[in-house]
Amino acid sequence: MGELLLGLDVGTTSLGAGLFTPDGRLLAWTARRLRSTSSGPGRLEQDAAAIWRTALAVLRGVLAAAGRDAVDLAAIGVTSQRTSAVIWDRRSGRPLTPLVIWSDLRGAARAQQLREAGFFLAPQQAAAKLEGLVAGLPADARRDIAWGNIDSYLIFRLSGGAAHVTDRSQAWPTGYLDLATMGWNPALIAHQRLEPAMFPKLVDTWGSIGETAPSVLGRPVAIAADIADQQAALMAHDDGFGAVKATLGTSATLDLATGTELVLRDMSAPPFVVSSVGSNTRFCLEGMVYSAGAALDWVRGTMRLGAPGGFDRLAASAPDAGGVWFLPALQGLGAPHGDASRRGGLGGLTLAAGRAQIARAALEGVAFRVREVFDHIHALAERAPPPALGVDGGLAGSDIFLQIQADLLGRPVRRHAIREATACGAAICAGLGAGVLTQADAAAFVAYGRGFEPRISRDEADARLSAWKSAVYA
Repeated sequence: MGELLLGLDVGTTSLGAGLFTPDGRLLAWTARRLRSTSSGPGRLEQDAAAIWRTALAVLRGVLAAAGRDAVDLAAIGVTSQRTSAVIWDRRSGRPLTPLVIWSDLRGAARAQQLREAGFFLAPQQAAAKLEGLVAGLPADARRDIAWGNIDSYLIFRLSGGAAHVTDRSQAWPTGYLDLATMGWNPALIAHQRLEPAMFPKLVDTWGSIGETAPSVLGRPVAIAADIADQQAALMAHDDGFGAVKATLGTSATLDLATGTELVLRDMSAPPFVVSSVGSNTRFCLEGMVYSAGAALDWVRGTMRLGAPGGFDRLAASAPDAGGVWFLPALQGLGAPHGDASRRGGLGGLTLAAGRAQIARAALEGVAFRVREVFDHIHALAERAPPPALGVDGGLAGSDIFLQIQADLLGRPVRRHAIREATACGAAICAGLGAGVLTQADAAAFVAYGRGFEPRISRDEADARLSAWKSAVYA
């Protein structure tokens, strides 16, 4: 067995793979974009078969990029977007439905009905959508079906159909996990008249999950971890009690580790399972800015403000936003508001406002929302915030945004040395599962590159936040 660790990261907009040494060095990274389509208002879907083909290409591509082979691998860890849903034929592995991704809102009405029946679900959760997917299948196609999040489907295909599994960090966001028993919720499954046999087996976050079929990489490789994407990123920053990170991508997601304590005080920032191994289950609080990078993409595209690099230079050319404000609520407001009906806004425009002020206001709007979530989750956890915030994700590559974030947060921001921290976290878990790493060894992966210090006082940051709130929530 080799010693290298491979993290496969299946996001909403891209699929990537990182190859790591046991001391935390990234040897190679390969990624491809994923395509989403819409079949109607509020509907967002992907092609699970295309994702499988992309995963194969990326797995083989990252090994080729590093000049390595499957024989060099100790294990693979899988991490993915959460609470997506796809149904497939268990015999052939062929998807029978599209992959309905987390931001799809077709389950809004059903979620309300299920809440009235005593099952507390959000429209984004798979449990609000799975019944509809099953009902849409022809009767003769329902005989031997399996369902899961995209992690389950990919592990099923990677293992040649031998492993139909998921872990509890992936299961909890679906709405089907019963935290009292840490098993599937039989009452909800029976209420929806679903077949328990179509559900994946619950396995530890890391350990002996399965192995790849020889046809995948030329020889069997251990699949030793399965973990939800935001929780994988937290692992890359440190999942110790009180640790906090922000993953800045399509959305901005902040996670605060609460150890073995499940903190449930506000459903706009609910608890999540970070990992579950044996009898040891660890939790975090999570708050989201639903539209972060996605909101900036909208501003750049709609207002023709250029590609990301040019947009950043444009924003940096203005000393301030000149009174212009932006609320990045294109998909509703997450924590601390929990308002799915809220829409985004751009205001404070005058004849003196130009492209640079609009660009800067857009970056500030996302940074203000991150500050709101940061303050909220620490208040819920009744913990003092840490001296600095660790960040990762695509938007973390923007120096001007991170400087604005440090200013408006009123504390330093540190960029993870590996921007794609989700794949890094999956590799850490794979190393733990394969016995290549100990918990102490995993600390080598927690490393930071450039840091950004606030250039304004905490009092001024607080005053700017207050003024922005007055403008956007008036």
